Amino acid sequence: MNTSEFSTVELLERRLVANARVLVIDDDPDIHALVSAMLRPLQTTVEIALDGAAGLEVMTENPPDLILMDQEMPGASGTDVLAVMQTYPALASIPVIMVTGSESRSVLTACFAAGAADYIRKPFVGAELRARVSSVIERQRMLVQLGRAAHLDTLTGLPNRSLLQERLQHAIDHAARDPDYGFAVMFIDFDRFKIINDSLGHDIGDLLLTEVASRLRANLRATDSVARDSTGTTVARLGGDEFVVILDDVASAEAAGVVAERMLRVLEQPYELDSHSVRSSASIGIVHSSAGYTTADDMLRDADIAMYEAKGRGKACHALFTTSMRDAVRRRLDTEIALRAAMGTDQFFLVYQPIVSIETRNLESVEVLVRWRHPTRGLIEPSEFIPIAEETRLILPLADQILRTACQQFAAWRASAPQHSPEYISVNLSRVQLADPELVTRTMQILEETGVAPTQLQLEVTESQIMQYRDMAGGLLAEFKARGIRLAMDDFGTGYSSLSCLQEYPFDVLKIDRALTENVGRAGGYSALLHAVVTLADNLGLRVVAEGIETLDQLVLLQALGCPAGQGYFLAPPMESHVIESWWQGLPPRAALAA
Repeated sequence: MNTSEFSTVELLERRLVANARVLVIDDDPDIHALVSAMLRPLQTTVEIALDGAAGLEVMTENPPDLILMDQEMPGASGTDVLAVMQTYPALASIPVIMVTGSESRSVLTACFAAGAADYIRKPFVGAELRARVSSVIERQRMLVQLGRAAHLDTLTGLPNRSLLQERLQHAIDHAARDPDYGFAVMFIDFDRFKIINDSLGHDIGDLLLTEVASRLRANLRATDSVARDSTGTTVARLGGDEFVVILDDVASAEAAGVVAERMLRVLEQPYELDSHSVRSSASIGIVHSSAGYTTADDMLRDADIAMYEAKGRGKACHALFTTSMRDAVRRRLDTEIALRAAMGTDQFFLVYQPIVSIETRNLESVEVLVRWRHPTRGLIEPSEFIPIAEETRLILPLADQILRTACQQFAAWRASAPQHSPEYISVNLSRVQLADPELVTRTMQILEETGVAPTQLQLEVTESQIMQYRDMAGGLLAEFKARGIRLAMDDFGTGYSSLSCLQEYPFDVLKIDRALTENVGRAGGYSALLHAVVTLADNLGLRVVAEGIETLDQLVLLQALGCPAGQGYFLAPPMESHVIESWWQGLPPRAALAA
């Protein structure tokens, strides 16, 4: 057909509705033929139904873009059909133009009340029909586009948080109505995404996320349709590298775990991203509907908790949610609140564990350790509150408080008992402190305020911290060394065990982890290994301190292996200041030992 036969308006209408499917529900065959002829210029596909029941069957099997429906039909009227459509979300969204010969306002009001998008009176002409059809279809398409923009993630095309919560609540409601129906939620988080994003750039990070979305969608047979009536697997992106999967019709959390294991294998395969080959793993938390959830937020919260449990187990695995996990999170939150309230108070106190010469039992130093005495919970273990302090960065003011108190105590000891008190104090550095650009400045200020010389302070850094923050640690340790502060590598032998870092960084002391100490004398070459470490350290000019000496046999063997110094409960436990003062009274004065 020659386009010159159409006006500009008609050409625009044709462009807007081309390839649209229009369902005509009318008992009059003449109307069918008339409508088909009038809509032919728009290049629409016209389907026919002779009554409401037949129309419902057609639209259920394959929903059209628009319905033209006669109001006055034998059996069920047009408004009756509309009423049925409103009970099905997928059908309720189909726009309907009612066709009527009535002039009654009440009839038109009833049509709109039932859900009609527009109406047209008989007899109608082609131009009017095409204009109304074009207008309604275009409006519907705009609404769909807006719906997609509001409910789909722009990067991956997956449902976003809003649509996920809608579908999850639908599944929860379904489970509440049907005791035989069950489903599971998988919360997926990538283990190394930040490293990949920071090292290769955000463009590569975005490519990775889109590839992840594609793999999840392909392997879970998920649908991304915004308008959906039935349940089914949903893959959604919450944001960043967090994805959530709703597994439909899953009998148990264990069954979901089988799916999770399969997804872990799928996700760990290499990703070829713009000339970069990238590998990553994921941690997955799983929760099942059998727990009786009533809200989507609660179910997502518990799946998130289970995901962090999986990360805590070493990553690249899945964890099934248990209520004990939630209890642990609540306890952690309570601890964080209490920790914030305790900052700057006297709830924190210090204990000091002696570091002594193995040969002479002479007191060389003390390691400073913090303890927390809560007014109602009693003593809270460092293993419980230190990680929280690090995560919240409360460790920075707490570490300053520890250092200041320790220096004040050390200065008091040196003034009152110089022949008994330690030659220097040893304080641990947190991993968070290694990234603090003001650490050196504040440390030197505290030393000056308390009158402690830099040579009287030793800072301990764990082997794993050094390797994890290699670039930052190098400059920081060099600056401390230049200021005269002693440096110790802590926990040697349990982490990366990189002997090269003993030469790379300016350490004065090598502290052997208790894991090696407790095995000294056992089969398996531990004694030979320990002897080699002591010999190497001696050749590098490092003083060795063996941690965790708990028995006399360990002490004797360490002395035989040439280990010069040690600490542990066999030698002395961590003690508060007044207790350690009584303890060293039983030692000979340092001057007497020297004589």
